[in-house]
Amino acid sequence: MSEVNAAHEVDHAHRAHAMLSASSAHRWLECPPSVRLSEQFADQPTVFSEEGTYLHELCELKLHRFLGDVAPDILEAQFRAHKDNDFYSEEAEAVTDEYVQFCVETIEAVRASCPDPLILVEHRLDYSEIVPDGFGTGDLLIVGDGVLEIIDFKGGRGVRVEADRNPQLMLYALAGLLEFDPLYDIRTIRMSIVQPRLNNTSSYEITPDALLSWAQNEVAPAAILALEGKGEYKAGEHCRFCKARHTCRKRSEYYMELARRDFKEADLLTDEEIADILPMAQNLAKWVEDLMAYATAQAEKGKTWPGYKLVASVTKRKYTNDADVIRVCTEAGYTNIYKTSLLGISDLEKAIGKKAFQEIVGPYVFKPEGTPELVPLSDRRKPISSAETDFAE
Repeated sequence: MSEVNAAHEVDHAHRAHAMLSASSAHRWLECPPSVRLSEQFADQPTVFSEEGTYLHELCELKLHRFLGDVAPDILEAQFRAHKDNDFYSEEAEAVTDEYVQFCVETIEAVRASCPDPLILVEHRLDYSEIVPDGFGTGDLLIVGDGVLEIIDFKGGRGVRVEADRNPQLMLYALAGLLEFDPLYDIRTIRMSIVQPRLNNTSSYEITPDALLSWAQNEVAPAAILALEGKGEYKAGEHCRFCKARHTCRKRSEYYMELARRDFKEADLLTDEEIADILPMAQNLAKWVEDLMAYATAQAEKGKTWPGYKLVASVTKRKYTNDADVIRVCTEAGYTNIYKTSLLGISDLEKAIGKKAFQEIVGPYVFKPEGTPELVPLSDRRKPISSAETDFAE
């Protein structure tokens, strides 16, 4: 088990990051020269990345509380500090609780066959034996007799992330294998992703031999090319978080190809052509969005774009202070200034407790069907039937 650390401090924002990090492996494995190309662009933290960092810290604190490996007074002081944060909310509590619950269940399952497994929270993982200066940080590692568990928290709601052959988790697993196999004779490696906001939990297993083969045959050659700034540029899903994505010529060519298509039908697209375009449609929209964001940011710095101007966006009116509005309206004799409503499901469940909620309110709660959404076949959700199919059946 991990040792008690009375002076432990949770601070993910100021960690060092490897050039060939595990979190960016999906990009540099597909497009090695993007690493050097991106060096000319500064890091631009977003509210989404800052919230992700905060949620990871909250997950870490909750795991330490369960494990009892940090002095209670130090831990509770950090909890109080994290609750006094703009990102703190009931949703933040809920999504991190869901991740921690999965971790606890996995820990207990490993303990059933190994009484004293090694449990490491936010552990630095070194895979420099394969990737020069390569390292990362694993959210949770559990090492037992013959098994290595890697569990990763994803706090996003925009991009669904699967564990299946996920290069970030595979590099974490590689580092764990290199560090712990001599002591634990690892025969099974299991990697899991918990993404509560998308109701997504997935796992993937691999053998040590298969993992090492991937590292030597795919990772090592790509890492050398990336460090040397060599290899071929390649556009695709992996461009999403590349710092050079706004002005990358290869990405531009990739999407502009749609405009140069030689469609056989002059007036209407065929079903085959529509099916061919759909996989690129969302990425095309994202590329245009990125390009507009870049052009806007440059205009704010003084750049002039032919045919465009910088204006203020349309906004909605807001109160300067709710309490002041209530006071002046009440003093003026107005009483119809409030709206009352039932607490939301999550708030009500928290207010009366999960057990009571299920017994009392459960019969009056339902989950409506989602609206139809067209997604690639690789999506893990089950397909829904069309009206014609239902009628035929």
